[in-house]
Amino acid sequence: MSEFTGTFGGGFDAKKGRISVPAPFRAILSRQGAEDIILRKSRHLPCIEVWSKPDYMAEVNARVAGLSKLSAEYQSIMRKLVGRIHTLHPDTEGRVVMPRELAEAVGLGGELQFAGRGAYFEIWSAEAYAAEEARLDAEDEGGDV
Repeated sequence: MSEFTGTFGGGFDAKKGRISVPAPFRAILSRQGAEDIILRKSRHLPCIEVWSKPDYMAEVNARVAGLSKLSAEYQSIMRKLVGRIHTLHPDTEGRVVMPRELAEAVGLGGELQFAGRGAYFEIWSAEAYAAEEARLDAEDEGGDV
């Protein structure tokens, strides 16, 4: 299992639609032998989740284990988790062309933040990430984390 930790800045080349995966995250993918990455729009936050393909498919397979491939539940899960993803192959510099619909859905442009989340990492617009961090900080003011 991958351990993506930390937060790294980066840029989005809107003209070419290209991003570069930060070196620490590329190193994790390399150690894992993951040649392909899975990108999907987060269902909870205005960001893109990035998984190594082996880890993502293991999560999907765990979700559908024991279900008949003909069942409505299996088909619904697969439609959501496999039908709505983008599989990309970074070049030797860790660059990928971001699918336009993903970039537009979360408002990517200019400066980015790559945030580790353990098993995967997220790609945020720098503005949306700052707003989410401010929201979390405001929640934390009243309690201990």
